[in-house]
Formats: sequence, structure tokens, C-alpha cells
Amino acid sequence: MKNDELYTQEDGGLKRFKAVNHVEECRRHGKCLAEALRSASVLPWPDENGRFYAVRTIEDWWYIYKRGGFQSLCDSPRSDAGLSRVIDEETSKWLLQQIRLHPDIQVSTLYDAWLKQGKALPSLRSIYRHLKQHGLDKRGIRAGGLVSGPTKAFEASHTNELWMCDFSPGPVIRLENDAVLRTDLCIIIDDYSRVIPYAAYCLAEDTENFAEVLKQAVMRRGVPLKLYTDNGGPFISKYLRIVCASLSIKLIHAKPYHAWSKGKVERVIRTIQRSYEDGLKIQGQQVHSLEELNAGLSHWIQAGYHQRVHSSTETTPEARYSSNLAVIRQLDLSEDQVERLFYMREKRTVRKDGTIRLNNRLYEVDLSLRALSIEVRFNPFTYKRVEVWQAGHLVCLATLLNKTINGETGGVNNNEK
Repeated sequence: MKNDELYTQEDGGLKRFKAVNHVEECRRHGKCLAEALRSASVLPWPDENGRFYAVRTIEDWWYIYKRGGFQSLCDSPRSDAGLSRVIDEETSKWLLQQIRLHPDIQVSTLYDAWLKQGKALPSLRSIYRHLKQHGLDKRGIRAGGLVSGPTKAFEASHTNELWMCDFSPGPVIRLENDAVLRTDLCIIIDDYSRVIPYAAYCLAEDTENFAEVLKQAVMRRGVPLKLYTDNGGPFISKYLRIVCASLSIKLIHAKPYHAWSKGKVERVIRTIQRSYEDGLKIQGQQVHSLEELNAGLSHWIQAGYHQRVHSSTETTPEARYSSNLAVIRQLDLSEDQVERLFYMREKRTVRKDGTIRLNNRLYEVDLSLRALSIEVRFNPFTYKRVEVWQAGHLVCLATLLNKTINGETGGVNNNEK
């Protein structure tokens, strides 16, 4: 079975989670449940390429989430829910792309041109209905159906409401053996206070390093309501969406070509470059390892940056951050429990020999699970611990298959010919 097929349920769960998250955000701003549901019903989910859902549907999702959390949203009652019975998925994507490329041309005019090009399409009435479902009819476009991401200057209203993150090229380190090490800075800032929950230099700009920085930030400063990123590779993976859903974090991506919307985090990066990184160029202050570089950055943040008055907030980041600690969502969990919130999740069916395939390698599970559907949870970068869950319970750990040991301990029936 292909991985895309395995993720069908979780894709639906992520879509429903975004709608539920919007409802909860409206309620935090003082709206009653009915108003919050109506607000969610006039937006497309999971994004501007999605479709609109009725108030009753979103209300069902909200109560399902309240009862069973994110995982309960992954169980779709119908395999074809949300799909048009006239327009297939490939045609739908093509249609929506064409409308976005030509927003000022009437659909009927485009339709005639498509037919002349020999494009096989359903009736014009069906296309109108399909575009309306996705908010791309005339009324939807006028209301901003083609707009996504922040379009005005903004600021969060309290601590940990919004975290912003980014990567930036870091300094080049000359090691003790004269080898050269290139680094990248990964940083997260709290939009309200300008506190840096965590930042670190790493050897690559990828999802693995960002996940580690986010994990350290959560353990130190609690859980944000929203996480704001650009559309870079480390931030658009399905793994990150699942992690954010597990932590009840709303993941927001900046609109392409709207780099100005991340101005705050970029200004902090420039401050680090002009203060901390420039200081490393002075004779006697050079560092010769990644560990030294990160230790120096941590000291610069805690003893310097967090204690200086910020020009925009007119107070220190630490003081502003601490001004409303009551609203911070802390995780009352051990480090190992937090680590598991950053696990990937995949569905598997156990083979007759008690094995599953993961990362192109065979793993053994308890033989009592043969032919059953299970969920495996694991760190997708290390695979050190692979948990096997069945019916919502941890039942065992999967281990790498060792055929030699199995043969020596009775895994093979020597009487078979």
C-alpha cells in the first residue's frame, strides 16, 4: 500500500482540525459557539484551495474533537466525503488553477476557450456549482477568495498567542583541525513579547532541525496557539502538520512573495548577526565547534537580548513575556512524553509472519497482532523507538527483524521441505 493511501484519514483529520481550531480561536475572542461556527462556515478548509462546509458539519467536528482529540477527527465516516461526483480530483485542481490565473475573465468565456482546445469538461452549470463550493464564484472572489495570509501589519494580543520562525545562514566555523563548517540559524520568536523561546545553529536547513528547535522551545516556554512560517521546505511537510495538530497548534504559512509579513523575526536575525555573530570575528572570541557557537548564542539571548528594552514594546522581552503568564499553555509532561508528541504516525497491517515494513526495512511486532491494522509511532529521523498502537492503546515496541536469530530460535520449521 502506498504512503499516500495510508495518510488519507490523517489528511481529513488535519483539515477538520484547522476548522475546529478556528472555532476555538473565535470563542477565545468572546464569540459564542453559534457565531464561531458561522464564521468557520464562510471560509474554505483546509485553505483557500479547499471547500466550504455547513455549520452543522463543523459543529459535529467540534464535538468530536472535544470528546476524542485530534485522532478522533481522523476517522472519516465515508471514503468519498467531500468529493464531487461529477468533477474528479485532477479536473478540479486544473479548474481552480485556471480560475486563479484568470480571475478577471468570465467563466463562460474561459469555458468556451477550453472546449475549443478539446478539453473534456462537465457542463458549465456543474463548473459554476463546483467553483461556488470552493469560494471562487464571482461573489467569493470579490470577498477575497484569492487572498491568503496576513495582508496588514499585525501583533499578537498576548504571550504565546503567535510564534514566528525562520532559518538564516549562520557563521562559518573553522574547526581545530582547520576544517570548515557551514551553519544555519533556526530561530523562533514570540510575536507579542519578542522573547526567543529557542534558537540554535545547525548543519542543515531541514525539517529535522526545525522539529528539534520547536521541541526545545515548547519544553522551555509552553505551547503557542499559532505557529507562523514561510513556505520553505522545512515548514510544509506533513510531519510538521501532524506534530502541530498533536500539540493543538494552528500552523499558518505566509503568502508567497509576502516576506514583509515575517519582518519581526527577520529583524531579530539581523540583531543576532550584527551583535553576536559580528563579535565572533574579534580576535580571541572565535569559536571552534558547533557546541561552542550554540552555548555562546544561548548566553547572548538570556543575559543580553532578553534583558534589553525593545524599541517597539518599550520594555524588555522577558518582562513583557512574563506580564501575562496565566494564559500560557504549559505541558505538564516529562521530556520523554514531549518527545512522543513529535512522533510520526503511520498505519500498517501486520503480515502473517508478524512483521511490518517501515522505512524500507522489516520490523517485528507481537505475533498476536497478525493480520490486524495497527498504528506505528516513531521519530522519523532516528527510528530509535517504534511504538505499536492498536485500538488507541500502546501494545508493544517494534524491533528490527533479525532473520538469523529467528532461525536459531525456532523461527523456521526444520521439518518443512
